[in-house]
Amino acid sequence: MKYELIGENDYLNPIETVLRNRGIEDIQSFLSTSEKDVIHWSKLKNIVEAVECLLKHIEKESKVFVQCDPDADGTTSSAALINYLVKVFPGINLQWRIHEGKQHGIIVKEVPKEVDLVLIPDAGSNQYKEHKELKDRGIDIIILDHHECEKESEDAIVVNNQLSPDFTNKAFSGAGVVYKFLQAVDNKLEIKHADHYLDLVAIGLIGDMMDLRSLETRYYVHRGLKQINNLFLKALFEKQSFSTKGIVNVINCQFYIVPLINACIRTGTHEEKHQMMRAFLESNELIHNTRKKQNEDIYTATARLLTNVKARQGRLRDKGVAAIEERIQEKKLLDNKILIVNVSDILDKNLTGLVANSLTKQYKRPALLLRFNEETGYLSGSGRGYDKGGIKNLKKFLQDTGKFEFVEGHMQAHGLGIQAEKLIEVNELINDQLKDATIDINSHDVDFIIPAKKLKPGFVIELEKHKDLWGFKVEEPLIAFKDIEVNKEDILLMGKNKNTIKFSYKDVEYIKFFTNEEAYEELISQGERLVIDVVGKCSINEYNKEKKPQVLIDDFVVKKTKKKEFVF
Repeated sequence: MKYELIGENDYLNPIETVLRNRGIEDIQSFLSTSEKDVIHWSKLKNIVEAVECLLKHIEKESKVFVQCDPDADGTTSSAALINYLVKVFPGINLQWRIHEGKQHGIIVKEVPKEVDLVLIPDAGSNQYKEHKELKDRGIDIIILDHHECEKESEDAIVVNNQLSPDFTNKAFSGAGVVYKFLQAVDNKLEIKHADHYLDLVAIGLIGDMMDLRSLETRYYVHRGLKQINNLFLKALFEKQSFSTKGIVNVINCQFYIVPLINACIRTGTHEEKHQMMRAFLESNELIHNTRKKQNEDIYTATARLLTNVKARQGRLRDKGVAAIEERIQEKKLLDNKILIVNVSDILDKNLTGLVANSLTKQYKRPALLLRFNEETGYLSGSGRGYDKGGIKNLKKFLQDTGKFEFVEGHMQAHGLGIQAEKLIEVNELINDQLKDATIDINSHDVDFIIPAKKLKPGFVIELEKHKDLWGFKVEEPLIAFKDIEVNKEDILLMGKNKNTIKFSYKDVEYIKFFTNEEAYEELISQGERLVIDVVGKCSINEYNKEKKPQVLIDDFVVKKTKKKEFVF
């Protein structure tokens, strides 16, 4: 096990040290975000024109069509937009659509003929061909998006922070842009309804992994999480209350709320996805619970449904990963600097991005999972970067090869396509360009290195007290604890499934989840008294109203063994 110190080892001032390690210099501003950090909606290019276009169609009683994008940000931005429009314009003639799979943006043939206005939240900026086709049909298009694109469309009204020089917050997702649009409508109508949907905005920002060092983004996330108004979001938090311990913060949303939404989008049936969207839109329908033989509200029923879909996704993912691992070994793909796998016949296409994420962590290198696309005639799929692998922007790296038909999305998470006959050529090119790069890096970047005998419970308590600070780009601190001495009989194997290892040292518990009996036996077989280094995160374990400082172990190594010590 290797670990490296990020910055200064000042564990007497832990919060300030961690924030500086995350690149935050103005700590006071970061800790006290407020309305002063907000960028006015008018700084978004074309937003006034978009509002005027919407209100023109409302006045004409036009038919409005909303295309929902298939991810957490797309779902919540669509829900915020539709809920607002229905609230403010009760008689609006509005229809919405969700994709069958993981397609993004508008599909022209799916737009009903009688539609006059198309709204596309969280997608569509670069669909120039589709914009022209819809415009030629006499349909207006409003795009409310945040994805990078090469130019502004001539045939649609595009409101996109990436295309707005005066809107300096580029770490703002589709839900954020939708919120600004709702603020602009509020302003025009002299009403105040947009803020009611900040809970959905917060989930969208978290779900799309926006940089929480952005003061405006951070402000809206924390403000939104303080006012969970959406009835379905309330049901999701209630369903996950055991795991979250009733705490609504960024990390709990990342681990326990967003994955449920994404699981339904990736592996849910069309009806399951439709039910989830109706729940977000606060339908008043009842769903029959066959087990209880009674009806229940759609929010409770759908929250339970999503946990079942998430479990189903896990089984499909594990099956796909096993098949891919076999192919990796068979084709000796680990000889390559970037893991490129043809998964055409072994993985559900809706799980491509999810499994690519798993493989980057497992093999510690970027991963491209591709399948043959009969419509386009080339291989397409998902790419995921690995931050420690030397490529900080995989999207640009792949684009610069000049071999791909497209690479679209975020720096380290994107879709891509390539002609099949170019795959061997691009693989050789990548290996040559990265011939001096180190891959398979298994080193932990830690905020502190602390001799275990110097660890005070107060240090753990201080970090736990600030747990609401952590999120994407402001990651929870990882710490190396050195020279923990423990007799082997004081190392416990716990849990119904015998998958948890625990030991204590100097009033602090060290606990490793998701392990097994084999790992435990290997650990205690190394000697009578073990000297262990641990890399982990701080927590507080509360049981029977008693609170104990705890370290959640990510990794550990036995440095040496000693003779057993007896305490009399």
